[in-house]
Amino acid sequence: MDVEIKVNSDNVLFFNALASETRLKIIENLLPEHKNIKELAHELQLSSTIIAKHIEILEQANIVKCENIKANRGIQKVCRVILTDYHLVFEQKINNSLQQLQQFELSIGHFSAYNVSGTCGLSTVNSLIGVCDDPRYFSHPERYDAGIVWFAHGEIEYKLPSFMFENTNKISELEISVELCSEAPGINENFLSDIYFSINGLSLGKWISPGDFGKLKGTYTPKWWYLTEYGKLVKIKITTSGTYINDELVSNVTIGELGLSQNSDATFKIISPRETDNPGGVNIFGKGFGNYDQGIIVNILRK
Repeated sequence: MDVEIKVNSDNVLFFNALASETRLKIIENLLPEHKNIKELAHELQLSSTIIAKHIEILEQANIVKCENIKANRGIQKVCRVILTDYHLVFEQKINNSLQQLQQFELSIGHFSAYNVSGTCGLSTVNSLIGVCDDPRYFSHPERYDAGIVWFAHGEIEYKLPSFMFENTNKISELEISVELCSEAPGINENFLSDIYFSINGLSLGKWISPGDFGKLKGTYTPKWWYLTEYGKLVKIKITTSGTYINDELVSNVTIGELGLSQNSDATFKIISPRETDNPGGVNIFGKGFGNYDQGIIVNILRK
């Protein structure tokens, strides 16, 4: 499971939790299997009281989770590592005196058009919308509350509101971030998928999803959910020098070629075509699902 951690003071609990040799050894011991406090104390040759204090720090940092489980001799506290993969992000601060950042978030259910087939569906955090594999339910009124949307083939379109594009000549960068993964039959964490993106009909490039992730529970995914659990955070950034996906140049399309206008909405599409090297579908995660608890976030940077 891959989670993005920003290197800043907001995450001091996380980094403090790792600043201990004992706590690192506890994590190493928990990675193969769940263990209780007594077992950890025995393996590390420390008292249960000391182990419990270290576990409390790891819990506060959301690295370890403990549950009280009935045992032969009463109740025992069993611990496990919540997440196994972290992506550290060193963010460069923007000089607000020179550049202005505007942000807008779209719900993943607020799509304006769709054309999907194969395995497909939608769900809110409480229940499925209609039934699986029936594209007709993509028109259901409850779709606006969807926390996850998936399809094997086709495309889905979102409107980027025109009020975001005032003073288009000053826009130097447009970034769209969304959590995605492949859509395999069942769960398959080694299932490549070519996922393409476009704005106003102009192809921006593709991201190759490594798989359909479901072996571990998504951080925000509801407990009752039984299909795909989480994805990877994908950032599509269009600048004056080209288009980047997760900081890798994927095309020469620049911000000036997008045809952005304050008089008309822009269209953003997520596409999973049949005719491609890896036709593996797509899962789109929104609030209440996955590892990031966000919809489609649009950032616009102006000079």
